[in-house]
Amino acid sequence: MAFSLGSLVFSASRAAFGAFFIMIFFVALVFKLYKLIGAGFLVLVGFGIYVFAFASEDFYFFVIDTLTFENTSSIGHVVEWLLALDSMVANPLGIGLAMSGNFGSVDEELRVGGENQFLIYGVQLGWIGMILYILTLATGIRNSIQVFYSTENTSIARVAFTGAVVKVGLLLPLFTANVEIYTYVSWITWWMIGFSINEYSRLKKNNL
Repeated sequence: MAFSLGSLVFSASRAAFGAFFIMIFFVALVFKLYKLIGAGFLVLVGFGIYVFAFASEDFYFFVIDTLTFENTSSIGHVVEWLLALDSMVANPLGIGLAMSGNFGSVDEELRVGGENQFLIYGVQLGWIGMILYILTLATGIRNSIQVFYSTENTSIARVAFTGAVVKVGLLLPLFTANVEIYTYVSWITWWMIGFSINEYSRLKKNNL
């Protein structure tokens, strides 16, 4: 926990900071740690009181501008999202691969949007491609948790749990970054999800 919090401080990323607590909340739900969820809610309320009543003016406006998307970084994200959405409306079936995102093969002069993983797929593959990606992600998380609850094999349960938790932890960064270009994280976590889906199919077949 100490190393995790330290990495958040050094990263100075608001998306990573928020994702860290979303991941903890998800873990608490999986293990039914409702007291921890309650404590987290109280901490959130306490943070809100601190920001509005005791924080310095600079920190106060930093938080407000982040929540209202008025600081420079947030405005940049919003502009990229709007460009991507405009492209998706004009080209509902997509404009082709390597036309969005921050991957090395994407020509900067041709790039359309690139700071939202969902919209990146939407620009390249169209609405259908984006929806399929979202459904794949949601189904993978759900089925991995089912495997975690159902399997009697501890090693399989660990893989399923880790895959689901990391994917949930990456949900917020998916809105502000081209996350799937991080090869190690992407390949390992999707392997975990695929492994869990295979185990889910086996368990479902045996139950039948």
